[in-house]
Amino acid sequence: MLGWRILGQGEYKLDIPELSDDEKRLILATEERIKEIARTNSVDDLEARKSMIESAMSYCVNKNCFYLNSNQTAYLNKIAFIHIYGFGFLEQLVNDNEIEEISIIGPNKPVYVYIRKIGWKSINACFETEQAIADMINKMARGLGRHITMQNPRLDAVLPNGSRLHASLAPISEGEITVRKFRQRPFSPKELSGDLVSIEGLALLSMIMQCDFSVILAGNTASGKTTTMNSLFSFIPSTERVIITEETPEINVPHKHQLRLVANKEMDVKLKDLVYDSLRMRPDRVIIGEVRNKEEIEALFDVLLAGQARGNYATFHAQSADETLTRLSSFGIRRADLTCIDCIVVQRRMLEYNHQKRENREIRRITDIAEVRGEVTHSLYHDGRLHLQESLLVEKICDHFKLGKKELEVELGKRKQLILNANSDYFEFFDHIQKALYGGE
Repeated sequence: MLGWRILGQGEYKLDIPELSDDEKRLILATEERIKEIARTNSVDDLEARKSMIESAMSYCVNKNCFYLNSNQTAYLNKIAFIHIYGFGFLEQLVNDNEIEEISIIGPNKPVYVYIRKIGWKSINACFETEQAIADMINKMARGLGRHITMQNPRLDAVLPNGSRLHASLAPISEGEITVRKFRQRPFSPKELSGDLVSIEGLALLSMIMQCDFSVILAGNTASGKTTTMNSLFSFIPSTERVIITEETPEINVPHKHQLRLVANKEMDVKLKDLVYDSLRMRPDRVIIGEVRNKEEIEALFDVLLAGQARGNYATFHAQSADETLTRLSSFGIRRADLTCIDCIVVQRRMLEYNHQKRENREIRRITDIAEVRGEVTHSLYHDGRLHLQESLLVEKICDHFKLGKKELEVELGKRKQLILNANSDYFEFFDHIQKALYGGE
């Protein structure tokens, strides 16, 4: 049994036909033949593996007196390859750059995918048993030295391509896999401008990132906080030393002098430990992937209060600037210490209803850029517009750049034009900004 099958219905159609019982048996026979060959001749080269599949299938066809036309031969070789060396029908989903999330919710239930700018769609395929789901989990995590069992029915891992894998078995679930994919090449700020943030807001953020500020990027789940953090680091000088501390490797910045520290639950190395370690590493900028609990938040504020870096950055779950302060206070942070946060950027994932089409569209948007004033926040950017009057943060920006208020407006205008003239490609945008702002290569 393959462990998975193609369904007659689905909103997202896989490029795999429904297989007959004989075709399934042929693929399984080919798999057994490959295992025999692998005992004496292990092959890692892609083309060599494809050739070995073709040879093994031809052997099985002749042995079992099957007849295949040229079309069958082509698709059965392809399916045998992804079944033996890949992730079965999930292979096409993993390789589709428009898919952000893959969700398996149990045996004999359609798999779902979240397609960028479209939303959730069902797939015309499913796994047939919980054991088949467990086998796929272990296949995906094999290269990481991880394993899921009935005695240890939960697994969190990062796949070699950077995707985040979460999986569970009974009694926690019926058999679940969630793969959150991350784009290999980050989004440039120019790509994010428009729906996410206005060009005026992006110009302000470019100046905030260039200053020696501490920034919290807050938002709800899957709002794109990490994507935006990666993007905004285009404005940080390429010569600076960046220390990244994370539980799951997601931060992807272009700086050559970067050091990544990743927490490890099995070795009891926690994110808070890594945050404290960064104090001894003379960083110019410190990124904390995401702070979730009391220990991590206390560690973050120890770093902020120590002031050991030019800028400190973290992501946090909250849906407004005021809610960010309220939640931080609920974890035991003194109100007086909240003032060490210079800026809170709020990014939301929300639904936008189209009356004409009568459908919801999910959007991601920076709804607020705010400064912290004691126990309250003051907005500098809201509803896509700048509100720079009577702002302490604006005064700090002016001091940093040695600008007056009118000169700041001129500089923001120059930044808008600089961003508009840049290429959308992440690395080309980065080079363009570095040369314009710092004269770098």
